[in-house]
Amino acid sequence: MLAAILAKRRFSYYYAINAALLTGYLCWRILDFAGLRELLAKPRETVKKYIKKTEKRRRGKAKIKVRGRRKTFLQPRAAWIKVIATGVVIFFLVFFPCIGLPGIKPYTVVFGRPVDLLGHPIELRIKLTQPLANEDNLILINHAWYDSLLWLRDNSPEPFSNPDYYYELYEAPPKQQEYEYPESAYSIMSWWDYGHWITRIAHRIPICNPFQKGVKSTAVLLQVQDEGSANDMLEKMGSKYVIIDYLMPTGKFHALPTWAGKNPGEFYGTYYAPREGGTLKSVTFFYPSYYQSTVVRLYNFDGEATTPQDSTIVISYVEKVNPVGKLYREITSAQEFSNYQEAEAYISKQESGKYVLGNYDAFATPVPLEKMEHYQLVHTSAQKWQGKPEVKIFEYTKN
Repeated sequence: MLAAILAKRRFSYYYAINAALLTGYLCWRILDFAGLRELLAKPRETVKKYIKKTEKRRRGKAKIKVRGRRKTFLQPRAAWIKVIATGVVIFFLVFFPCIGLPGIKPYTVVFGRPVDLLGHPIELRIKLTQPLANEDNLILINHAWYDSLLWLRDNSPEPFSNPDYYYELYEAPPKQQEYEYPESAYSIMSWWDYGHWITRIAHRIPICNPFQKGVKSTAVLLQVQDEGSANDMLEKMGSKYVIIDYLMPTGKFHALPTWAGKNPGEFYGTYYAPREGGTLKSVTFFYPSYYQSTVVRLYNFDGEATTPQDSTIVISYVEKVNPVGKLYREITSAQEFSNYQEAEAYISKQESGKYVLGNYDAFATPVPLEKMEHYQLVHTSAQKWQGKPEVKIFEYTKN
């Protein structure tokens, strides 16, 4: 299980059980080695063992001579001191780090990339010392998703007409046959990370979940460049709602083209801009294909038509090799244009050099975007990320 968790951290669910059992066993073995088993033996058995070993003449009570006096047989005090000292050491090494005490900062485990595509820290902190069922501090799911999925459960049609169907047992279909859904059933489109939340809280059917079945088709849909293709895929999957959170077009966006069999470099690139002192600053530059992807058009622009307003930038760059032999791209110039057509015309006139069109800001499109006619924003979370709702729910309509 340790090898499995080193390959994929999700196996920590199963590794935790193994680690807990092994830790408990080793704690007992250490106490046993310190003499606890003998100290916990029944008094009569201890006395009989002592009588047989020492061949004392009396029955019932075994007596020993201690410092010239005769007294009832007792367990050695030194053995108890040894066991208690061992127990104290085990407590502070194994149990104390898991206890939240006043004035002591809980341990924090940080997962995820240091920064997202926008240059902002992406951290998911899990406080190990907090109770899992704390309503004021939901650990396994944030409030934006929790509240949004409750809204979806209460404000969307029942996929099986009966609200209690979620709690019922059903007969599995024969092998090699798929489950036959009723006409009223529909699915929810979102990234695979949130599939189990959608099932458990909203009582709805996700296209994909952490088992990752269906994740490739989801990735293709979320980064597809035209609404018609997205609509065709949603029709085929029977989806009625699309749920997007702020991480999908930012910190998790790199996973979409990767799962879809593309290179994330087709959507954005890392460049280095000179600054005072002769040093270089790393910047992310987004290409038109990033802004034209479905997930960005929905979350960043709410699916509305958007026209560039002095947000089309053309940069020129040269490729260099750093001292350790790694290739990087250094920006040599940057020009801003009032519209996309002017920027394209400028690039076409250049006879030499390398140029690319885009923008540094993920929320300022350099290319005109059409309205997504079949997607209606029906819910936004009260919780914000940089002034924008953390979670947005869109209803897909066929008309």
